[in-house]
Amino acid sequence: MDEMLWKLYGPCQALIGLALIIWSTKLSLRYNAWTTQLRQRKSCLSPPPAPQMRELNTRIMTWILRILGAFILLAALPILLAFVRLT
Repeated sequence: MDEMLWKLYGPCQALIGLALIIWSTKLSLRYNAWTTQLRQRKSCLSPPPAPQMRELNTRIMTWILRILGAFILLAALPILLAFVRLT
């Protein structure tokens, strides 16, 4: 059972990394829309950002998600290579 889970871990990790790289722009737009809505509803939080800052926030989040996706993908490579060598 443990061996089967270990064999699934690498490919799943690689797929998550690829998904973050591919859909980083859409995810960052949704994240910024969600935080803007939250800031509008909750008056105790800081006010929503101006449109120029919202665009900058989207670019920053896009790059953060791309870097995270690349890191996860690179972390999956040794697991995938070990699996290929064993089979």
